[in-house]
Amino acid sequence: MKKILFILFVISGALNVSAQDLNEYKYVIVPEDFELSKEKNQYQLNALTKFLFEKYGFETLMKNEEKPLDLQENYCLGLSAKVKDNSGLFVTKLVVQLEDCRGNIVFETKEGRSREKDFKAAHHEALRDAFSDIEELNYQFNPGEVSAAAPSSDKQPQAVENAEIAQSEPETQAPEASEEVKTPISAPAEVVVENPMINNASAKELNFEKDGITYLLEKSDAGYSFYQTNSEEPFAVLAKSGDEDSFIYKSLTRQGIAYFDDGGNLIIEYLNAENKKVKLVYKASANQ
Repeated sequence: MKKILFILFVISGALNVSAQDLNEYKYVIVPEDFELSKEKNQYQLNALTKFLFEKYGFETLMKNEEKPLDLQENYCLGLSAKVKDNSGLFVTKLVVQLEDCRGNIVFETKEGRSREKDFKAAHHEALRDAFSDIEELNYQFNPGEVSAAAPSSDKQPQAVENAEIAQSEPETQAPEASEEVKTPISAPAEVVVENPMINNASAKELNFEKDGITYLLEKSDAGYSFYQTNSEEPFAVLAKSGDEDSFIYKSLTRQGIAYFDDGGNLIIEYLNAENKKVKLVYKASANQ
């Protein structure tokens, strides 16, 4: 019995050390698509991953975003987020992993599960279930050995880090990139322009309607501000998530994700007090 208790104590201690070490990393970098995905940000899974990491205290950025100066100087300050798919025939099973700059998995969640039949709902539920392990970490950045120095240049991982940093810069500055290519990155309102419902419309020329009430999107530094018509203050913001089609939705009472469907309608999804998914649809209509 004492041997069993000793083993459990050692395992518990190892988990605590792992959680504590995680506090030494300042950033989590989320890719635009995971290995399990067939397309970019499939099921809005990447945007949801970024949102959940931010919810639990991590400073998070998408891989194609401009890197902060300290991360450029020491790429080992960041962890790369991965989502592994262990799904079976009737159960969606996802595991969230955090990989350091050397390619080592430094943290792995439990297997989040869902029996939802709808693929998107199932992936969201399974991901949130997996993130319960991350919530329990009570993460808080505490500079340590990781922030002191990057790997020495005589190690192969350093070459990989430098290559990744080099690639992140030219994405928005490549010589062949025209102004039209750059625009969706520097001006979020132009993301909506691709939709035929609101072609060539600016954010102020885009109205939404729900339950007989008219709403207005207005471009802001964070992404979009969301107003009810005739109101001077926004009741919510749609913050950039690094993906052209998805945003993090934040209001005084709700947090979730937002995106535009094929018809230009604004879709907002969040979990209510009973931990059930709520989906709001704001119908889009361009001003005459």
